[in-house]
Amino acid sequence: MTVVDSLAPADGKTIRHLALGFFDGLHLGHRRVILGGGKPHAPAHTAVLTFRDHPLSVLHPEKHPLLITGLPHKLRVLERWQIGQTVALPFDTGRSRQEPADFLRELASAFPSLQTVSVGPNWRFGKNRSGDVGLLGRWCNEKKILLDNPEPVLFGGERISSSRIRAAILAGQLADTAEMLGRPFTLFGAVGPGAGRGAGLGFATANLSTEDECLPPEGVYAGRAHLAEGKTFPAAINLGPQPTFDGQTHHPEAHLIGFAGDLSGQKLDLEFSKFLRPIQKFNSAQDLATQIKSDISAVLKASP
Repeated sequence: MTVVDSLAPADGKTIRHLALGFFDGLHLGHRRVILGGGKPHAPAHTAVLTFRDHPLSVLHPEKHPLLITGLPHKLRVLERWQIGQTVALPFDTGRSRQEPADFLRELASAFPSLQTVSVGPNWRFGKNRSGDVGLLGRWCNEKKILLDNPEPVLFGGERISSSRIRAAILAGQLADTAEMLGRPFTLFGAVGPGAGRGAGLGFATANLSTEDECLPPEGVYAGRAHLAEGKTFPAAINLGPQPTFDGQTHHPEAHLIGFAGDLSGQKLDLEFSKFLRPIQKFNSAQDLATQIKSDISAVLKASP
């Protein structure tokens, strides 16, 4: 997948299908928009145009939500969908003041071979969000381009949305989150340095640096770690403080069961499957080690 941050140099001549949106979470509704609501689009000839940052981070920073998928995570998912190109534009005050007609002229110039443009039902664009699906449709008619505006995907009788998934994550509703995403809830990031306490107890952990993504409640979880080379390991995941030691909140960390090696600097997907227990303070490091052994047994029982 090609990733660019500007419409000017985008090699858009091979792109036949263009999906527009922020697509936080890349849930089932987004998948329908990107890959086609009726006849599926060819992923290799599909481009996704999104923003590097949520528009609210510029327009109303106080209302900026935690993201389900930061940009690196979003690119990871789109690459797995085999999308041909992603245009991740910076969002700034200049972009927020752009007239809808000027934005559409940019699209026409960047993607001269478009056959289909896809958006969600509530998509807006341009200054003061003055551009809508109706305006886009008239532009598409003029350019002989098909507008694909698929019906939303429902879960439990209601439309799947990023805000709904965000609420489910914060409530720890992992099963509902997975149903709406169309895949298990995961965090994605690079493994950074830790304090080494897990290794000292005989249970080395990978400390994951994420893009301030939306997290489920604190606790210990069963899950799986997917490494870049394609290997997968059951994982005991700790999310929250370490009260037995300093009590401070740390990055999500995971003990990869059966893994031996150094993951520093490597990127991995950390999949959450089941809540095991709340965070606890133990009287000694030995008591903690005993509990970790119990957690590992629970993870293995929960693993498919």
